[in-house]
Amino acid sequence: MTHIPAVRTPGLADHLRDKGEAMRDAARRRPDSADWDEEVGAVCVADDATGVRKVRVGDWSLIGDGGPDIGGFGLGPSSPELFCAVVSTCLTHTILCVAALDGVALDRVEVRVRARNNDARFFGVPTDAPAVPYDLTAEVELGGAAGPQVLAELLATADARCPMLRLVRTGHTVAVRLADGLPAGA
Repeated sequence: MTHIPAVRTPGLADHLRDKGEAMRDAARRRPDSADWDEEVGAVCVADDATGVRKVRVGDWSLIGDGGPDIGGFGLGPSSPELFCAVVSTCLTHTILCVAALDGVALDRVEVRVRARNNDARFFGVPTDAPAVPYDLTAEVELGGAAGPQVLAELLATADARCPMLRLVRTGHTVAVRLADGLPAGA
């Protein structure tokens, strides 16, 4: 009988090893903070009878929509849902980065982000609820051979470093203006 070796399917732990090497190499090649400064952005257009918000981010496209109560068709996630998605993908990626740099082998990372949201103000309905998504909760499942203490330290480090969590936790200004340079409402 011929022995056929099992085909090894690379998993997340393999990716993390490669990711750590790539990150350390990039840090060596780009040692100054200015080397990492970049501008990122997205464009959103609503221009048809559905009112669907077509989002373009680099080479990627997605749509946002609301449900019937807000005049939408439910053709895509709402803005608060997209916000939860942004936080979940950023925290997931931060966990992967920290694990890669610290040599923590993980087999699986799952981050579920939930928030409360209350749109009553849009309808002129009085509410004491915050005007933004609130009670943000991220539940994280980490799978791998690392012990509970290592996983807890990994999560604490990722929590402290996650850019989107840091953005939510701190105040920032946002300039909103008409494309011709006039401020909105002027």
